[in-house]
Amino acid sequence: MAGKSTAIDIGSHSAKALSVKVGKHGVQVTGFSAVPASEGLSDLGAEVSLKGVACGLSGGDMNLRYSQVPPTPDWQLRNLMDLEIQDLAQQSGGELSADYNLLPMADPEGGVDTVMLALARDEALERLTDEVKGGGGSIDAFTPNCVALYNAYLKCGPVEDDVVVCLANVGHATIDIALVHGQDLMFARNLTGGGKVLDDAIAAAFNVSARKAETLKRDLLDLDPQSRGQFESGQAEKVTMAAGGAAGAIVAAIQSSLAFCKAQTKVEDLRLDKVLVSGGSARLRGIRGMLREALRCPVELFDPFASCDIVLDEAQGEQLQAMRSEAVVALGLAVGRADDTLYSLEILPAAVRRKRQFTERTVWNLAAVLLGVLLLWSYASSRKEEVAEAEQARRRANGMRAKVTSVHERTEAMAEANAEDRAIVSYLASRAVPLHALLHVMRAVTEHLPPQLWITRIEIKSEGGTGKRRVPVVVVKGSGKEIGGIEVGRVLLEFSGALRELEKEGATVSTQLPPGGSTVEFTFTIDFNGADGVGS
Repeated sequence: MAGKSTAIDIGSHSAKALSVKVGKHGVQVTGFSAVPASEGLSDLGAEVSLKGVACGLSGGDMNLRYSQVPPTPDWQLRNLMDLEIQDLAQQSGGELSADYNLLPMADPEGGVDTVMLALARDEALERLTDEVKGGGGSIDAFTPNCVALYNAYLKCGPVEDDVVVCLANVGHATIDIALVHGQDLMFARNLTGGGKVLDDAIAAAFNVSARKAETLKRDLLDLDPQSRGQFESGQAEKVTMAAGGAAGAIVAAIQSSLAFCKAQTKVEDLRLDKVLVSGGSARLRGIRGMLREALRCPVELFDPFASCDIVLDEAQGEQLQAMRSEAVVALGLAVGRADDTLYSLEILPAAVRRKRQFTERTVWNLAAVLLGVLLLWSYASSRKEEVAEAEQARRRANGMRAKVTSVHERTEAMAEANAEDRAIVSYLASRAVPLHALLHVMRAVTEHLPPQLWITRIEIKSEGGTGKRRVPVVVVKGSGKEIGGIEVGRVLLEFSGALRELEKEGATVSTQLPPGGSTVEFTFTIDFNGADGVGS
């Protein structure tokens, strides 16, 4: 994302402020100012606005730690880092501010991510904040100088694929190192030391003040191994011999950083292809030759301004030209804030952190609560009519339920009465004797009774049949005698045969006939058990 930003790098000797504008055509340097650190920052703020700047951290003001964790969601990683920060704060006995980010260089063995955690004591941040505030400015965030070196290299440096580069900013009291493979940050580190170790060695050897020792270093020191035996003077040789051992600390800082990086990345055959140095001490005579011989790789000055568009007035341009090496960190700090595609690691001052937390959490929480109240009020208002309609529907339903209950109760009462009536009818039907069978028998008797026979008794009764059906049984009794010379027995047989015609209708006819004689008595029993429509 294109943007503008201003950054400030407060070193032990000087404070540098630099403004940039990042756009689609690259980086423009739009402002630069530098003042001796001993003079304060009021003059610095007169040339470049220091409102909302990014400030660099190095040396004892900050500590970098590395943690390897399995791939985790952002919220879980945040919780893990918060716990580690709290634990470190308890161990240090003071308040800490911190930020973290994953290293873009992945573990070749896979399965873990490396997290770089930057921590700074709040008292150090407050001290720097007060210094900037004294110059009429304010700090929005603190960024490690080694991260600024990496961002300056990514945005403005000669990035080469599959090349391992060591970026080393050698200041007066600090050394900041970033190891980069292609475009990926492998390792970053900040150390105390730098050019001051050479001053201390010279001051001890010649028993002079720190100021005098620095003058001797600047005028006579030559660390290039090629200069051995070819010094300009005996005094230059003595100064070089006095500082030679201390100069090895700068080499050791790079070599130990490479060793730490090997252990962390598990790349055993890691080798430096190039070293790019910056910072005030990077201009010491012979330092690049010393590093080249010790590290056995090319060593060059890191000048990211060569790819920038310098848009400064004459005075600022001359000042930047004189301090190009010292201003590299300030450039990295500025482009890191202006371009959010670069690597971000920002430690917030306490006041800024509280303000941001209020803005990002409290304000939004309050807004969410207010929005929730408004939504509930709106919802309640819109639901009033629905509630009234629901109440009417409830009343209608209650009325219908009462009606249905009343109908149900009446229906049950009618069903019970119907059952009682059915039982009475069934009982009366069981007790009734059907007359259909009697009519059948009377019709047959009337039609076929001869003169020789007469009926003395006909009775009908009801007997239990199959199931619950009552079966009518007709008993016909009578007598007979011989008239006109016709035998009564033969007449009785004929009459019996006529009655048996009833068997065609399903009746069963049984007879009790006496033996032959002139006078007889007989009984016919007609059982209608098999007759359809005769039983009840």
